[in-house]
Amino acid sequence: MPDQSHVGRRYEASGQVVDGGAAGAFAAAIAGPDEVFAPGVVPPTYASFYCLFPTLYQLFGDAEVGVNLAGLVHGEQSFEWPVPVRAGDVVDASAVIASVEEKRGMTFLSIDHEARRQDGETVCRGRSLMIIR
Repeated sequence: MPDQSHVGRRYEASGQVVDGGAAGAFAAAIAGPDEVFAPGVVPPTYASFYCLFPTLYQLFGDAEVGVNLAGLVHGEQSFEWPVPVRAGDVVDASAVIASVEEKRGMTFLSIDHEARRQDGETVCRGRSLMIIR
């Protein structure tokens, strides 16, 4: 189970290629019949694929941290996008355990996320709150 000793633990996923076809399919799934995204434009929430999934996969597989997936609830998520990400961008994603708190018999795990293009420009920042029962 995560505890204070895990604060600061970092997970890296370098070389995430933002797939234009997959981003377009994702955009179509969210927009339905409305065309709201131009070709090559990546919807902001596609950050789940290039920023969250590759790093959270590592965190959840980290036996030393020991996240109990059966008791995991995704409590909260926030993102900001300083500059747009484009199809074909290659980004390096990272996640850092920001805090671990015990409340009412549950563990509150806060994770900071960031994705940077390989030119060093940050394209996404976020924070996740995971609650483990």
